[in-house]
Amino acid sequence: MVTGTETEKLQVSKAGYYKYRKAKGKKRKKSSNDKQLTEYITIIYHQHHKNYGYRKVHAVLRNEYRIDISEKVVRRLMRELGYKSQARKEKRKSISGKNTSGAGNIYENLLKRDFSTIKLSEKWVTDVTEFPIGNKKLFLSVVMDLHDNYIIGYQLSYVQDIQLVEDSLLYALEIRKRDEKLIIHSDRGMPYRSNRWKELMATYKINPSMSRKANCIDNACIESFFSFLKSERKQLKSAKDIETAKTIIHDFIYYYNHKRVQGVLNYSTPARYKTAS
Repeated sequence: MVTGTETEKLQVSKAGYYKYRKAKGKKRKKSSNDKQLTEYITIIYHQHHKNYGYRKVHAVLRNEYRIDISEKVVRRLMRELGYKSQARKEKRKSISGKNTSGAGNIYENLLKRDFSTIKLSEKWVTDVTEFPIGNKKLFLSVVMDLHDNYIIGYQLSYVQDIQLVEDSLLYALEIRKRDEKLIIHSDRGMPYRSNRWKELMATYKINPSMSRKANCIDNACIESFFSFLKSERKQLKSAKDIETAKTIIHDFIYYYNHKRVQGVLNYSTPARYKTAS
């Protein structure tokens, strides 16, 4: 039995306290509206490979389904359904920067961890990652525009060399106009320190920027992209052949650009954010 002192501490009336106790053990009945929302949430959750948490599901409900609802309701329904993001960021070491000695061309860190922009093609970032496939390796070079986080250029290859990073950059230059003061930031990997990369920068009047030695945080945005790819497409780990891995990567990059909402973009996709810009 509750005492007057206890209700005073809780700052509730005795009647209110007993009403709460009575309702506590009962299961909440779902309204017809909740049932409809549950269906939408289930569709969105599985469409995005179980990688969306309640914030992103809420954004899709508002932006694509035009349902005006609070985050709290979405969080409650997802908790009742047992849905939570299964994506986990994986730690990654930049493989393009294995040789970080002083050999080659070293550029000033112009980015200085300032990832903010006011327009497209103001700051680009680039890097390379690898995927072990059986007894072979597949390398992915990516160029991202920091304004909308859109992957504007990428290339896959069996070899990690200057040709790989050059092709991904040239692809980016084909599909997006560049700013006169465009900065492209990389780590200190050998391809980016080569004379060929230096010539590319001069030819296209791009300002090269480099992370500090053994400091992957200086290029955190591109590191995050690789982390999302590897954690949200876990089937890459079990891919038995190169062609399967390529298909998974191609599909994810399209999904990332056109379907996957991002909190830093006000829960928009890169493609939608670019259009708004």
